[in-house]
Amino acid sequence: MMRETREYIVRLIALHVQGMLDEAGQKELREWRERSPENEALFGKMTSRAHFDESLKNCELTAEEMRSEWLLIRGKTIGHRRVCLRRVLQYAAVLIVILSVGGVWMLQDKEKDALDNTLIAKARRIKKVEPQAVLVLQDGTLVNLKDTASLSELVSTKVALSANKDVLKYSDNRVDTVVEYHTLKIPRGGEYVLVLADGSTVYLNAESKLTYPVHFTGKERRVYLTGEAYFEVQRDTSRPFIVAVTDSLKIQVLGTEFGVRAYSEEGCIRTTLKKGKVSVENGGYGVILTPNMQASFDKKTTRLDVRKVNVDLYLAWKDGRLVFDNRPLEDILKDLGKWYDFDVRYEREEARFIPFSLNIKKHDAFAEVLHLIEDTECVEFEIKDNTVVVK
Repeated sequence: MMRETREYIVRLIALHVQGMLDEAGQKELREWRERSPENEALFGKMTSRAHFDESLKNCELTAEEMRSEWLLIRGKTIGHRRVCLRRVLQYAAVLIVILSVGGVWMLQDKEKDALDNTLIAKARRIKKVEPQAVLVLQDGTLVNLKDTASLSELVSTKVALSANKDVLKYSDNRVDTVVEYHTLKIPRGGEYVLVLADGSTVYLNAESKLTYPVHFTGKERRVYLTGEAYFEVQRDTSRPFIVAVTDSLKIQVLGTEFGVRAYSEEGCIRTTLKKGKVSVENGGYGVILTPNMQASFDKKTTRLDVRKVNVDLYLAWKDGRLVFDNRPLEDILKDLGKWYDFDVRYEREEARFIPFSLNIKKHDAFAEVLHLIEDTECVEFEIKDNTVVVK
């Protein structure tokens, strides 16, 4: 890639992450990302904070040189009253190119320190939620999977092969014919990994619930999902694995990796395939998915559509990241609310539809998330009684 082309792509990514890239630029960037897996991998790397931190360590400019560059840009932008925010961010993107910094994060001078402290103070009002999960046995008994004593008792009864605060694993050596069901519930702010009796692994996201048999019998392996989960299914050609999400909609596989998002309050159920092959069926009509494809089921119209997608946008949460590509603020805050356990109130209705792009660790400090969004000067946040107020 020529130097000029590389710098141009970096500038596109800078504007993209800041939410300032126009439709034509988005099209160019999307086409560049789809051109090769290497380009997509580079895009993911360039939008990560880890790469930003590493780039700063390796940067040839001294701290004084970086500050001089910033002051030069500041003089051309903030120093002139009539220069709009868009122009400021474009100059900031140019600075990022000069520094060869992959992570597209705005550099700040000392005048921004007060803002940082304010955001940190705001974020501390959001109570920190520890990952948690609750197991419901068939007789209704509740087991707190964060409690060591409860976990030990669960294992001692031979219901589970092993259990700890992160993973519950079932044994496949039961021979009784009575089918016993358990339900794993993940509240807001929680996450958990479940290994079923057949060896299939399920990663459950926040505000999700999975009902499943302690051991599988018969000609199929069927589980019931509400919420969001990522499945790594053990192959068994004699017993297909079925995820039931409604009375009529089911996802059937033999052995594969895929994600399902089926929150009750959302109007669409999405099945995203990473590896293998999946059949998504509703009332006798079905579609076959191949890798990097997604099936969307509209609950209202019962329409089932298929399209090619960037799977990271839908499955990155399983690997500890939340990725949003030009998504409305309302959608972003809904997902963040599941992780940080907060409610949202809007003082400006139009703020719901402002698009942003983020690529963050799920458990990053909430202050950093607020900072990234507020830096655009499109919105401001206030924290009141565990509610984020958008101004």
